[in-house]
Amino acid sequence: MKKVFTFIILILFTTIHTAGAAGTSGFQFLKTQTSARPAGMAGAFLAVHGDVSNLYYNPAGIASITQKQGSFTYTNELLDFNSGFIGYVHPKAGPGNAGVSLLYKDYGTFDETDINNQKLGQFGSSSFALSGSYATEVMKNLYAGASLKYLYMGIHEYTSTGLAVDGGVLYRIPSQMLTFAIGVNHFGTMLSAFVDEKFPLPTQIRAGLSKRLAHLPLLLGFNVYKYNDEDWNWALGGEFTLTDNLYLRWGYDSFGSDLGVESTKDTFAGAAVGLGFEWKSFRLDYAFSNLGELGSLNRFTLSSSF
Repeated sequence: MKKVFTFIILILFTTIHTAGAAGTSGFQFLKTQTSARPAGMAGAFLAVHGDVSNLYYNPAGIASITQKQGSFTYTNELLDFNSGFIGYVHPKAGPGNAGVSLLYKDYGTFDETDINNQKLGQFGSSSFALSGSYATEVMKNLYAGASLKYLYMGIHEYTSTGLAVDGGVLYRIPSQMLTFAIGVNHFGTMLSAFVDEKFPLPTQIRAGLSKRLAHLPLLLGFNVYKYNDEDWNWALGGEFTLTDNLYLRWGYDSFGSDLGVESTKDTFAGAAVGLGFEWKSFRLDYAFSNLGELGSLNRFTLSSSF
């Protein structure tokens, strides 16, 4: 019990400490949604457990996984950028479950020109976060997990690297089909800068809950969160079980209100919808995220238990 409360205190201390930090942060790609199931719920996934996507949203959630799980996500980003997420969870690795994941983003190629606008060639840009995670049930219905991440960004011959940790705690009340969670993501530092100046990472603190309704096949999720360089936001989402193998998802993230440019397309900025289909041990998920005048994102995830 002493170890459990010590871990929770450390999470809360880090939450308070990072909430006071402000300013522009680096490695902004860490703010992206990853897998289609959480994205279809607008990211209100902190307190949802038992899914390989928990590797990114809350590592504590992988502790309840009983079979090997793997997933691959492809996202068609704005401006023809491309990104993806690969995750794998291995149960019963000692007293808990272990996992690895890779979040990557490819920004494509760009023309290199001189001061006279003469083309010299082309260069590329990309970024990734490679993570190792571990989670366990520290006492009945209480799960704790953490991830260690190596970060990389590159553009032309310039590169920047970083090291970060995620931590989360998740508590279930099975009789009420209710789960509470808190977490800290991307807490760390730049190891090397593109040139000279090192920026803080986009550390995020979150708290949330999920509730499966007793008389309706609906799972609800709610998060409040804050990045060290942004104000507080919230996200609400749901997953409706249409049949035994078909799911409808919806959600709204309040960050959408920050995307407004006084356009009629901003009405649904921050909204998301998604579908999920299961066949045997496979699941195919799709999510559509509305960014208002900026455009939209489409995510496709293929996952399997084996």
